[in-house]
Amino acid sequence: LIMSKKPGSFKLSYYNEYKSYLRFSMVNENDVSSLNNTNTEEEGRDGNQDSILSHFQEVTGKTNVDECLKLLDEVNWNLEQAVQNAFNPVSVAPDPPVERVSVHVNPSSTTEGLRQRTLQNSPINTNSPNFIGPRLNTLSGPIINRNPPSTLEILYSSLWGALYWPLKTAFGILSTILGYILKFLFTGGPPTPRQAINNVEEYIAEFNSKYGNMHPRFYHGGYKEAVSHAKRHFRFLLLYIHNDNDPVSIQFAEQVLCTFVFKNLVEDNLLFWSCSTSKAEGRCVAETLNKAKPPFLALLCYKEGQMKMVYKNQGYTAVETIITQLTSAIVENEPHLARQRNRHNRVSESSASQMIMQEQDAAYHESLLKDQERSRKRKEEEDAKQKVLEKEETERKAKEDKLKSLELLRSKLKETLKPETKEDTLSILLKLPNGIRVSRRFSPHSTIKDIYEFALTCDDCPNFFTLISNFPKRILPSTGDCYLKTCSEMEIQNSTTLFVEENESDVESVISEVEI
Repeated sequence: LIMSKKPGSFKLSYYNEYKSYLRFSMVNENDVSSLNNTNTEEEGRDGNQDSILSHFQEVTGKTNVDECLKLLDEVNWNLEQAVQNAFNPVSVAPDPPVERVSVHVNPSSTTEGLRQRTLQNSPINTNSPNFIGPRLNTLSGPIINRNPPSTLEILYSSLWGALYWPLKTAFGILSTILGYILKFLFTGGPPTPRQAINNVEEYIAEFNSKYGNMHPRFYHGGYKEAVSHAKRHFRFLLLYIHNDNDPVSIQFAEQVLCTFVFKNLVEDNLLFWSCSTSKAEGRCVAETLNKAKPPFLALLCYKEGQMKMVYKNQGYTAVETIITQLTSAIVENEPHLARQRNRHNRVSESSASQMIMQEQDAAYHESLLKDQERSRKRKEEEDAKQKVLEKEETERKAKEDKLKSLELLRSKLKETLKPETKEDTLSILLKLPNGIRVSRRFSPHSTIKDIYEFALTCDDCPNFFTLISNFPKRILPSTGDCYLKTCSEMEIQNSTTLFVEENESDVESVISEVEI
């Protein structure tokens, strides 16, 4: 019977008759009156709930009436919530199966009459072979007999469930996505912050041109900005949703908003934000407030960490009543804002003190770092100067040691200078830097070293010098292999004049070759 009917055609009356029949089999004659009352209550809900059940079965595709009724009863017949629970089932431990329950009842005319009346009133033919409800076993008394399903039925149910569940899940997901897409396309989506501000500014200009300026000051900004401002400054936010084409909204604006008493109350105590449903910002806010219908007036207060609605009025109400209700709501919720203001002030003062201390600590640390940097640079400069002085002192001592060594060398050379012999046939003239001329004869086998050593024996000869010949003009080497070459090898002729030129270099070869 269930498989032959499309979802939704299985009426609630069948379930009521089936349930009545089952209860009839399970009760005795003392429960007849309570069963009649139960049947009366269930039959009273066949109207509207039958339609809800049909819609639920069409959406979810479920054919089990017991399961559908259970899901609907759990959410108090809220169709939307029941559909969500059907697509997102919650695991519940199943009841233990009962295959056969035998209940012996005391047969009486009253019980039999109840059974006959129930069967007569039922629109279902219980003698039909398609009837799946419980029957009374005439052989063993009134019992409930549930035949176990066959293997083929179990296999068919499993195959159908395996094929149907993915399709149902995919259909639900696609339906949800398509709903959001259509809503976005036709409503245009929520406005951007810039668009929200423009909508509010346009609404304020239109309101002023139509109703004048005898109204509370509007907040120039979007709804989110107004909420943020109220949170930040711990103020009440009075919200008004208007409709330009609604006569009730026009009456409310003229007789409530544009009154002196309402203007004074709002401007002295509240932050006032308003917009029309003809603007995207107004429609979005109305949807946020559970689809509020203009004229809608609400008072928001920052409590328990969020903005809560502490007063609302939908439709037209006299200004005296609104003033009284608003005043009562303000008086009732002002202590919450006062406590939050005091707490915020204490935190601000503490934060200010901490900020001052942090700034002082930062300034101290900065000054300390600057002092340390200056000390480090001063120390580096002193160390550099000390190194320069040490280097100069080392060089000076080394120079003094060299000069002392050179003086000893010159003294040694004077003592060891050999006299001229007959073999010395080369006459060489040394012209000193001060113009003094010194002449001596050398042997052709004498070396360049011998000439340098003779020059050192002269008192007017500088400590560091170089010998230069004029014709041809060349420098006689004071180091290397040429330093030890003979005069004949260096082609030094008789009557050669050598100029003694003072320089900065040290004659190391002379010092190293001569034993002091």
